[in-house]
Amino acid sequence: MQNTYLTPKEAAAEMGISVATITRCVKNGAPVHRWGSTGYRYRIDVGEFVRWMERQGAQATRERDRARHYDPYDVEAMAARRRAEIRAL
Repeated sequence: MQNTYLTPKEAAAEMGISVATITRCVKNGAPVHRWGSTGYRYRIDVGEFVRWMERQGAQATRERDRARHYDPYDVEAMAARRRAEIRAL
């Protein structure tokens, strides 16, 4: 099976996201295939790109849950914390 490399605009349309989102992801290390001698032009393998975005999302979720210092599935603790926040207002 041959890889299909798309321009950022084509990849954005394929994934239903903006070109700005693709640019931001590339700046944050998303996998791209450089084109041309300057390295500024690139093409995207949508499969690789989506897998990278999924890993980033999973990592961000884990980091956010660790920062909260609670079990995200402990609904009662979450509700108690929210009630305390409301009372503090």
